[in-house]
Amino acid sequence: MTATSSAARTTATARTCTEELADVLVELGCEHLFTLMGAGNLWLIHHLDIRHGVPVHHLRHENGAVGAADGYARATGRLGWCTVTQGPGFTNTITALLTADRGRVPMVLLVSDTSNLDPERFPFAGGVQALAPELLLAPIGIATVRATGSDAAQQLREAAARAVAESRPIVFVMPAGLDRLPAGPAAPPEPAATVPAVPVPADEVNAAADAIDAAEHVVLLAGLGAVAAGAGGVDGPVARLAELLGARVTTTVPAAGILGGHPAAAGPFGGFSIGATERLVQEADCIVAIGASLNLFQTRKGEFTRGRTVVRIDTDPAPARSAARTVSITGDARVATEALVAEFERRGRTPVLLPPLPPEPVVGDVSTPGRIDPRALAVELDRVLPADRRIFVDNGHFGAFPMLWLQHRAPRSLIWMPDFGAVGSSLAASYAGAVADPHTQSVLFIGDCGLYLTLGDLETAVRERTPLVVVCMNDGAAGSELAHMKDWGVPPDQAVFGYADLAALGAGMGAQAAAIHGVEDLAPALAGWRREDGPLLLDCHISREVRSPIYDHV
Repeated sequence: MTATSSAARTTATARTCTEELADVLVELGCEHLFTLMGAGNLWLIHHLDIRHGVPVHHLRHENGAVGAADGYARATGRLGWCTVTQGPGFTNTITALLTADRGRVPMVLLVSDTSNLDPERFPFAGGVQALAPELLLAPIGIATVRATGSDAAQQLREAAARAVAESRPIVFVMPAGLDRLPAGPAAPPEPAATVPAVPVPADEVNAAADAIDAAEHVVLLAGLGAVAAGAGGVDGPVARLAELLGARVTTTVPAAGILGGHPAAAGPFGGFSIGATERLVQEADCIVAIGASLNLFQTRKGEFTRGRTVVRIDTDPAPARSAARTVSITGDARVATEALVAEFERRGRTPVLLPPLPPEPVVGDVSTPGRIDPRALAVELDRVLPADRRIFVDNGHFGAFPMLWLQHRAPRSLIWMPDFGAVGSSLAASYAGAVADPHTQSVLFIGDCGLYLTLGDLETAVRERTPLVVVCMNDGAAGSELAHMKDWGVPPDQAVFGYADLAALGAGMGAQAAAIHGVEDLAPALAGWRREDGPLLLDCHISREVRSPIYDHV
């Protein structure tokens, strides 16, 4: 063999940076990759498929690819992975990226970038499609990590670790040429870092217990931090604390279902509080907030904390807005709550098991033939849907109804997607939830406007025969705008479009579908669904006469 042929053979068999990036994705636990493939990321996808057998899911829009990784992460608590190509492929992701960022979702988006190419040699990729992602992402606060050469694999490891540690999306930028650049020496995977347990300050626990002992009416508030820390469940520390205090447990929206079937569970705290839960909070003089941010929406613009004692359990507790005083316990939600449980047991408290709160009733059902009261629809779906389910809710006027009139029985059983207020943010997310956990029934609630925006994501579910139930809350209108027009005295004509036959549209795309004109149509439609054949679209024609209870607080 000549020296020339030997060198050519070595070059041909050398591992590239892109191959090594594929290896690192697998090393870091990537079990599903969501994408819309383009020239800039096809080699990465090829290596993941051929060399590693990682399932690659092809969405029809880049926003859907990112939304799917977001939904996967929210449903499982694991890191979500997605990839898109450069230029317009990247810019199509912005809405979904902001949704994930504001939802504090751990996710990595791998995006190619051709701004390093010479436009004279590559007039399309290096000219027409050239755009450094950082130019758009930095001003809106989305974090980026740029691969800089043969150490790209280690940089990806660091980006993924940061996404998990900071619970946020990280955009990993892959400049053109990584698919030809030889990888550096393979670095052995670093052992998982162990975070030493930080003891909860005893003086803070005692001060919090004293503040709670001095209160007459205590309500617990569990947030996403409590879910992430594993503090939930019928026997978890939040439930044990509730029993020792004889208190109800409200939740932020992302923490719905944290207590499972424990009878102390109440409804959501803040803008979504109605009925019995709202009265509980209004009567409380002490709020014990566990892993909750206490933002303006959660506190109903400060109304639910004003003049009250707030005990905050958080890794970085800050004074609660409008509270009479804030007493903080600094620490992990589970560890700190366990410390507070131990303190009350030491003080001789005995558990009190409260009876469960009854479901919120539907007062004044306005259903008419062909137009269903959305509250009555939610109540009937609560009855006929499988108990083991995960509810995804898109953005729109309809969103409060499945949240408030369905029961949510497990942590991560309610996935609320409107963190950026984007209509059409959830179809891809719910599809990915069904992919990740096919044994738990994923159910999406989406409006007609949101469905029209994201029909391509339904095609992905059809193509993959994903067992997803899509409940379209079809009011034949732009529901939020209709509510605002009514409130502001503006003629509503521009917000009303009419009730289209979305069941026929879904069936035309290959989905199983049923038109729902009364609650009595739901059980037969679900009974006739062939789950193994893919998604079911329920086109539910709902009344426009029921105003969402949250619109007084947004």
